[in-house]
Amino acid sequence: MQSLINRKTISPGAIYCVGKNYPEHAKEMELLESKILQTRTDNISEPIIFMKPPTALETDGVIVMPAFQGNPLSTNMHYEAELVLLVGKSSDGCTLEEAPDYIRGYGVGLDMTLRDEQLAAKKAGNPWLKSKGFRKSALISDFVPFNQHDFPLDIEISLELNGLLVQHGAVSDMLHSPAMLIHYLSYLYGLRSGDLIFTGTPAGVGPVTSGDTLKALIFLPEFIGRERQELAELRARVD
Repeated sequence: MQSLINRKTISPGAIYCVGKNYPEHAKEMELLESKILQTRTDNISEPIIFMKPPTALETDGVIVMPAFQGNPLSTNMHYEAELVLLVGKSSDGCTLEEAPDYIRGYGVGLDMTLRDEQLAAKKAGNPWLKSKGFRKSALISDFVPFNQHDFPLDIEISLELNGLLVQHGAVSDMLHSPAMLIHYLSYLYGLRSGDLIFTGTPAGVGPVTSGDTLKALIFLPEFIGRERQELAELRARVD
């Protein structure tokens, strides 16, 4: 395997994130939101996109509950483990077939979310940037250099919380593939070299508290004649 791309060398102009990109997580969120919003999310035909500011990036694996004027902003911060794409060159509209040419690397990340703030903002019909875009809310691993000719199609993602498996999913289960996301984002918003794309989380999201440790992985699962191969790892702690 090639040398990994050091996460500390990455400085995105934009951090794009995809919501409800795994069917089971979409159902999970529908159940959670329906209790408060009385809404359904059937037939997600286009990617659900939101953003985090570049200042949300965290490369030291430290998760901190945000506060304003000494008061914590939430009582319910959730983890969301995700495959993350690193954009390699700029595009203002690439085809689906061209999309892999714009991926420089892939790694694993954590999209930290203030769930109570998110649901309250949605209920009020307000933007929910505060719940997703606070500092240290976008954690990333080092990145595996991307080569579309040997890019494994059976990548899986997992997250352990305090040593217990809480999330697991296959990238092949995504509603919108990595190539589709590149294609879609390039046309709607434009992509620039160094941008990051958090591609969505599997089911199993949940809260963290001070002292928790998290270990996120992307890996190739064990098959007959092949051992499990870990591609990228992110370790984090909640201060």
